[in-house]
Amino acid sequence: MASFCIPTIDVSPFFRSDENGEGKTKAIEQIREACVNLGFFQIVNHGIPLELLSQTMDMYKNFFACSDKEKLAVPSDNYLKSTKNSVENLVFRFPFSVVDVCPNKLPHFKQVLEEMISQFTKLGVVLEGIISECLDLPPDFLPNYRNDRSRDSLLGLHYLPVVTQDDNIGKPPHEDPGFFTILYQDDVKGLEVLKDDHWIPIAPSKHKLIVNIGDVIQVLSNNKFKSATHRAVSPSETDRYSYAFFYNVQGAKWVEPLPQFTEEIGESPKYRGFLFEEYHQLRIKNRSNPPDRPEDLIHITHYSISN
Repeated sequence: MASFCIPTIDVSPFFRSDENGEGKTKAIEQIREACVNLGFFQIVNHGIPLELLSQTMDMYKNFFACSDKEKLAVPSDNYLKSTKNSVENLVFRFPFSVVDVCPNKLPHFKQVLEEMISQFTKLGVVLEGIISECLDLPPDFLPNYRNDRSRDSLLGLHYLPVVTQDDNIGKPPHEDPGFFTILYQDDVKGLEVLKDDHWIPIAPSKHKLIVNIGDVIQVLSNNKFKSATHRAVSPSETDRYSYAFFYNVQGAKWVEPLPQFTEEIGESPKYRGFLFEEYHQLRIKNRSNPPDRPEDLIHITHYSISN
């Protein structure tokens, strides 16, 4: 299992006007296979300039290097430090009114993050179309289904070095609740995805973005595509940084297996329907008031139907 590699897929054909279709077909086949088998894949030639990705990473590093007094001046809805897991978070949610943080030290912070958000949003539209085709749905199906950005968010993460191995899980095993997530990490390893009861490390690469499928896609596809369980292991000797863009659905969206994957092919639905807001609040409760037993954490299996 240690030899398993997370697939890397060239998505440049979706950004070229002269593409003859073969490149797109190959990428769709590769992404479909990755979504069926794992729910995680990496993409290259994704259209986002490396300079912007690096500049955004530097902005996060510089912010997290600010004094506690300066960071605590940021609204609590945006900045959070978890002493339990030695992780700092800086989050901006739609409509992405990025606040100026540490303005004397980071004069271009707002400008850089707003451009990063714009680039992630454009890439997300492309990926929605690709994933639609991977599911043999019309290319505009998922963009039309989502059609509301009110739950999208950009999250910067700082994993502080840990003293003992017992404390090294910066982000415990979890699945992302929404559509999908795009992540960029620095050159310090730590992200791992679960496959066949083994944790597979995802090696950092400055040229690659990581994409993982979320719970909503798993439910819509009636388990055809996987929402991968993953975690982040904190380093022992150095700091680790990453940032992620979460593509979600709006809270009032009703989520249930699509008829294309149930009644139209003679299969029973594996989930009962639910409002995304309901599930989202249960996931928030996992973090704010975690149960005593890990097995009592809420996952998408909360809505599973026993056939």
